[in-house]
Amino acid sequence: MTPVVNVSLADLPCSIKAYTVVSPDGTYNIILSSRHTHYQHLLSYHHEMSHIENGDYDKQCSADLVKFFAHG
Repeated sequence: MTPVVNVSLADLPCSIKAYTVVSPDGTYNIILSSRHTHYQHLLSYHHEMSHIENGDYDKQCSADLVKFFAHG
């Protein structure tokens, strides 16, 4: 099943390129930093989508461990 993904821009600190929040209804919300370029938005979107497609938000372990296994 294809997940429902909403994407929006927000004024985030420069150090944060993007993040994803899962709503109680299972919808994914990717927030991209408005301070970055369109190219960086594409990279960040792809990165966040890879976490969604890998089921990383369904795993019952720490975010550091998920990042370790996702990025080696």
